[in-house]
Amino acid sequence: MLENYNLRQRGWQRVKTDWLKVVFLTWPLIVWQLFLTTRSVQQTVIESTQGRSSEGLSITSPSFYLYSLGQGLWSSLIEAVLIGVISFGVVWTLILWQRSDEAPRSPLTASFYFFGRQTVVDSVVLMGIRFLYTILWSLLLIVPGIIKSIAYSQAEYIYAEDVKRGLPIESMNEYITRSRDMMDGHKLQYFWLQFSFILWWVLVALTAGLAAFWVIPYYQATMAEFYIELRREREFGSRAEIRAARPYPTTSEDDEI
Repeated sequence: MLENYNLRQRGWQRVKTDWLKVVFLTWPLIVWQLFLTTRSVQQTVIESTQGRSSEGLSITSPSFYLYSLGQGLWSSLIEAVLIGVISFGVVWTLILWQRSDEAPRSPLTASFYFFGRQTVVDSVVLMGIRFLYTILWSLLLIVPGIIKSIAYSQAEYIYAEDVKRGLPIESMNEYITRSRDMMDGHKLQYFWLQFSFILWWVLVALTAGLAAFWVIPYYQATMAEFYIELRREREFGSRAEIRAARPYPTTSEDDEI
């Protein structure tokens, strides 16, 4: 498995080489990020203007809190599913782009690839199951929720591989299980890969979302590189094992395995 530095380097190279095409591909996620940033700024301005005083506090019934919690979970589920399916289409397009070295013909619509008639239901169900499983684990403690979220992170790409090969799709829960198996031994690396983007997301916030035109393509391209490398290791074994099995000195071609 390549180091995170190399994965980010490959992702950045894709963005640097074809920035405009990757921006066209990721435009729904960029628009969503701009919306979130704008909404956050507006809320901050409103709160700072109105202020919060103890006189404004009121005691409400428990049903109010239950209603608010249910409404928040419902809206979070819708957001996770819709944005998840779009992000799924973006990363999968980047995976195919990297494998074939051919840019998508219609990058503006490629992110909606899995909103097709045959895949939209499966994709929505898969994203919903993953969200609910993560929430249930998070109810125990935050750490188990994070671990399970990481373990389930590759489920949609495994599903996409089966769709591409024309294999029958029997159970969405199967892809959750296969993702857990694939991520065994790689969860910590994935965590640090996500952690390494924190300062980039801070930059997005500091620039009122403008940096998203670079950060989101870079992030999505890196996630594609992670799956490509993970899949390669799954099929051919780790790079260390391959090199150990060879009696000859390694060459630069080994880096392309």
